[in-house]
Amino acid sequence: MYETGLKSTLNLCPTEQLKQEAMSLPIAEKVLLAQALWESINAGLVDADEKAALREAAQRDQELSSSGTISGRTHEEVMQAARRVLGCD
Repeated sequence: MYETGLKSTLNLCPTEQLKQEAMSLPIAEKVLLAQALWESINAGLVDADEKAALREAAQRDQELSSSGTISGRTHEEVMQAARRVLGCD
């Protein structure tokens, strides 16, 4: 049984393998892991000038909603592109 599971995980992208392992954790451990990951994301963010960030957000909203110069992508399209870039497709 273990060998079959090992063979199937060898074909996965490292991130997918981690995701599968994390999903099998008990809920309390999932919560601790999620908190640690979230804190590491926040720690890695560069402090930005809030007004500049708001201007950028307003500009992007304008481009997406009314100018027609940029079109958005669905979540699935974004995830497929990310998997291609990471070589997990």
